[in-house]
Amino acid sequence: MIQIIVSVKDRAADAFGRPFFVPSAGVAIRSFSDEVNREHAENQMFHHSDDFDLFELGTYDDNTGIIECHNQPKLLTLGKTVKV
Repeated sequence: MIQIIVSVKDRAADAFGRPFFVPSAGVAIRSFSDEVNREHAENQMFHHSDDFDLFELGTYDDNTGIIECHNQPKLLTLGKTVKV
């Protein structure tokens, strides 16, 4: 199965977080949206949603082990866009 490789970029830190694998971009956006809207005292994405954006980095084929990276990260959504 082809998995999508995604990462959250923290614009304030100017750094991408640890990549993770999801079955589709839609699942990644839903998970990111849930986290941005999860109210908790220590949740930086909730308190500073303007600083975080979700990117697709490439794909991973779990049948072959092959990872293919995009030439540049592809923006999927902005934290401020999914903030309710």
